[in-house]
Amino acid sequence: MKRFNCVPCGRRFGKTTMGLHRLTPPMLEGFPVGWFAPRFKYLTEVWRDFRRVLKPITRHKDESQRRIELVTGGSIEFWSLEDGDAGRSRKYKRIVIDEAAKVKNLEQAWTQAIRPTLTDFRGGADFYSTPKGRNFFWKTFTYGLDPLRPDWATWSDGPNRGLPTFLNPFIDPQEIEDLRRGLPERVFRQELLAEFLEDAGGVFRGVAEAVDQGRSQNDAPDRHRHYTAGVDLARVEDFTVICVLDALGRQVYFERFNQISWERQIAAVVAVAEAYDADVVLDSTGVGDPIFERLRNAGLSVVPYAFTNASKEALINHLAMSIEQGKIRLMDLEEQTAELLAYEYELTPSRNVRMNAPEGMHDDCVIGLALAAWGATNQKWIEVL
Repeated sequence: MKRFNCVPCGRRFGKTTMGLHRLTPPMLEGFPVGWFAPRFKYLTEVWRDFRRVLKPITRHKDESQRRIELVTGGSIEFWSLEDGDAGRSRKYKRIVIDEAAKVKNLEQAWTQAIRPTLTDFRGGADFYSTPKGRNFFWKTFTYGLDPLRPDWATWSDGPNRGLPTFLNPFIDPQEIEDLRRGLPERVFRQELLAEFLEDAGGVFRGVAEAVDQGRSQNDAPDRHRHYTAGVDLARVEDFTVICVLDALGRQVYFERFNQISWERQIAAVVAVAEAYDADVVLDSTGVGDPIFERLRNAGLSVVPYAFTNASKEALINHLAMSIEQGKIRLMDLEEQTAELLAYEYELTPSRNVRMNAPEGMHDDCVIGLALAAWGATNQKWIEVL
């Protein structure tokens, strides 16, 4: 391995074990090393493993600071990259950045905070992660393929692909085959084959092509057209979104607001539904149930949509297919486009696929649009309910 190493690998490949083997030798030689992860929750397991392995030669252990000092003089510190200055002012012989593809602003954290920690000892760094699109982790992958960057190495099993899960001899091949059959192809390729996909684990493809550039104003209602409104109600810090589509899938109205009373939210929904004479498909989960009754009592044609894991998956898949097949024309709205592009597949520890906005982002625009799209193309479903 070289001074800087990009190691893309599939899920359960053995990144923690690899990192332990890479960081222990410099510690035994008396050097400090560091382990960086996207958030504190990613440090729990690795902290436990290092603590267990190093216990016979540990001189001091600080649980609150996540620091272990050895009798050799070497040490290891664990950092969450939620703090962009993590590691600043330290000096290390070698560091590991775990789950690098999930680190927000990784390039900034690397260049401004982490890279300088390697100066004193001319230290090295390993980037470990399952790929997640064409981000800075992917850049480090290309660095290792560039003959003009002799300090960098990329570890791969093929073009644009890292080390797949099946290279781990302790994983039953039948488990991998079961996952292949049960996961969407893109998810399997990214999560198990460690491929860098241009659209990553993104749920929605063709978003840019679906947006009518420059069309950001709401259309006036046309009494000759049929409309459906999707309504995602606000929770504490979320937004209420009202999205209206016509029967041809053209988005004609968008409104997004938060921190207003339920009375004003109900009034806004009633006003839009009456203006467009629209059927309303409403997220009825939680607080949405009594709101549904209020809207129905106001004389609206309103249908509740209760969210479960299965119903949400069906809703999002329907929207994704509609966009990909060109059945929807979207308004040019920065917040809506950003949410659609960021929405992602995630493989849970129990090996189920979950579709969500990335941590820290909203999905209100996506849900409002998805509800409207569902209603606009499922009129028989609406009539039955």
